[in-house]
Amino acid sequence: MIARIKHRRGGPLPRVQSEDISVKYTILAARLFIGGLFVYASVYKIMDPAEFAGAIRNYLILPAAWSNVVALTLPWVELVAGAFLVLGIQSRPAAVLTTGMLTVFLAAVVYAYATGLDIDCGCFGSPESSGGRVGVAHIVRDLALVLVSFAVVLWDRGDFALETIFHSKVASPSSP
Repeated sequence: MIARIKHRRGGPLPRVQSEDISVKYTILAARLFIGGLFVYASVYKIMDPAEFAGAIRNYLILPAAWSNVVALTLPWVELVAGAFLVLGIQSRPAAVLTTGMLTVFLAAVVYAYATGLDIDCGCFGSPESSGGRVGVAHIVRDLALVLVSFAVVLWDRGDFALETIFHSKVASPSSP
């Protein structure tokens, strides 16, 4: 749908595609949601890496020594990727990273469910905040998160990003 808007002085404004505006705001919301979720998920894991290492070991996928390394590094990667998405710094590469992480998380949850592991997902650190035992709801949730993050990869054009704001101010400084 193309809308034609008239300026107060009588002259027409350029055509605006309403779909573009709605896509911009939808992708902004998706970027902020995924970024905020990753920042939130990282905080408890950073504060208690030993508990997070236990949650990783419960999946029976990685050797115990690797679970410690992952527990010490993954939350920081989540924090930086999430912060980059929230701030709009390198948002497409950050969304590629979050989409990749979410895909791995989804695969781990599917594996745990398929093999009948009775474990907490460990998604948000503590068992109380992780949403209970791994089940179909976790699989559906993680799949939806992968799709939302992938939408940011596909359609984010840097709208409302700090990079875009600072670049436009440097490129065209206001006249005194």
